[in-house]
Amino acid sequence: MKAGPRSSRLLLLAWLLACFVLSATSDLPWLGAAFAAAALIFWRQAARAARRTLISVVPLTAFVVAASWAYTGLLLDQPPPWRAYAALGLRAAVIAFLTFAVLGAVDLLAALAPWPTLSRLLVVTLAQIHALRLLARESWLGLQSRLPRRPSARDGLRNAGGVTATMLTLAARNARDITDALRARGF
Repeated sequence: MKAGPRSSRLLLLAWLLACFVLSATSDLPWLGAAFAAAALIFWRQAARAARRTLISVVPLTAFVVAASWAYTGLLLDQPPPWRAYAALGLRAAVIAFLTFAVLGAVDLLAALAPWPTLSRLLVVTLAQIHALRLLARESWLGLQSRLPRRPSARDGLRNAGGVTATMLTLAARNARDITDALRARGF
């Protein structure tokens, strides 16, 4: 169940402050406690937020943290302290989890209703995300239909150039169309 407009605004403000505080925290127990507190506060959204965090944030964060740790180890000729790198990865995961949980609990359009410009910006952003997601899905399905075998990540990377150019062209066209529609309505 989504929060009301006033509650959504307060929740977004609390989220912003929590992200600010978490970004300055590097103590592993405090980050673990923050994750546990977020999971308890947003218990209804916890499973979905955890799934989204594990899929979209943790793999890339783990790769970047491991690469940074290894590169620093090469520069120093000894392994650097792991706690700082673990805190960096855990901090990104906690902030992402909290963000996904808050987005699941608030009604963004109702929360931003007093600010029409922010509401329009949100609508344009969501439209762009939807259009790009559709294009990515369609290109993957097209790649599957052209290959006699199941496409690998390598096949996806080989075809990424054309898809990226198409995505950028589509994004520019969608932004222009939405801008024209907003101007036609007097915004």
